[in-house]
Amino acid sequence: MQRGLVIISVVLSLLVGTSVAAQSTGCRGIEVLAAQVAFPKVTVQFRLCDQQGNPIVDLNRGAIRLLEDGAAVADYTLDSQIASVDQPILNVPLVSGAQYPLTAIGASIGIVFDASQLLNGSGADVRDNIGAGRQAIEAFLLEMGDPPPPRTKSPANPERVALFIPVEQPSQSLFPSSLPGFTQDRYAVINTLRQDLPIRQGKTSLAAAIQTAIDATARDARQNGGNAIVLVVSDGGDALTGDTFNSLIAYANQQNVKVIAFGIGTDKALSNNGFRLKQLAESTGGIYFERPGEVEAGQAFLSLVQPQPTALYTLTYNSRIIDDGKDHSMTLEISIPGGTQNYTLPLRYNGTATTVLVPLHDVLVRQYLIFALPIAILVSFVLQLAMGGFAGSGAANTTTKR
Repeated sequence: MQRGLVIISVVLSLLVGTSVAAQSTGCRGIEVLAAQVAFPKVTVQFRLCDQQGNPIVDLNRGAIRLLEDGAAVADYTLDSQIASVDQPILNVPLVSGAQYPLTAIGASIGIVFDASQLLNGSGADVRDNIGAGRQAIEAFLLEMGDPPPPRTKSPANPERVALFIPVEQPSQSLFPSSLPGFTQDRYAVINTLRQDLPIRQGKTSLAAAIQTAIDATARDARQNGGNAIVLVVSDGGDALTGDTFNSLIAYANQQNVKVIAFGIGTDKALSNNGFRLKQLAESTGGIYFERPGEVEAGQAFLSLVQPQPTALYTLTYNSRIIDDGKDHSMTLEISIPGGTQNYTLPLRYNGTATTVLVPLHDVLVRQYLIFALPIAILVSFVLQLAMGGFAGSGAANTTTKR
């Protein structure tokens, strides 16, 4: 069994290595990181996520059913360690001997930048609003400094960012060619804003771009296990009906996406359309700033972009199985939103320091030493006496004949 325990430790250590490398993706159900069987003590360390890959950090005993060979086990301990915004990185020792870097998960951020020449206005109302929007996005993503460090609440697993540029024609791509998806590289995003930003010339489909961003950002957040934020930088101008606008809000709430809106554009455009950006943001639990400066843009990030806490659970109990030479098992059942997750660990008794089981041949030898040898000595002594008596009687008879 000791060899079996070594094999279990090695396999689980490999699984732990895989889990550490794949922390950028959300887990599903029970994700066992390490297990140890040192009878009678059985330990299982695991993460837990719901069906959408969101980490569960408030697991309680009422959701757990622990079974050993099908029989319920009520006496067990459940401990947890949580990486959160206050302590985003924890190095948790595993029973396999490895260290697991438990980290809070950075949010997925979709940025809709309405980079159209119409944003700048014309005539007496012209100004570089595209440049102002670019600066607001940079202040949102980077802290002040030289060079400015990335703004983050989850340094070990930073926020993922993607740019969406509303289009004039259906054939145009929402994604800049140099940044085709979500990335943790803030400087790549900034370089795209400064050097490779596609500037549209006419009216753009803002609402369609926002809906696409909501969908893509929510999907990336689910895959990564984090929260979803969409930042909209625009003057709010778009030909929207009330039903379309309300559907956009409802869709964002359905996908658990919060919207931050920066109203940037001409005075006239913001006067006519800024209220829609404000309503879109506040109806989803977000925030609206009109022409934000560096401080306000940073404040929007700090107040709304929250990392997703993650938890590592350690369950321990004392096994009740006996040394019968049979295979046994422990099953962990946990009820989560959407169903029940199961994990089964095979068990085989291998003895303990306080319970020493002696093999059969040792028992036979011991019984022989305790009982057989004394009996054999006694029998031999009796035989010796008998033989001695017989010898003495024979000698006497010989003497008489003489």
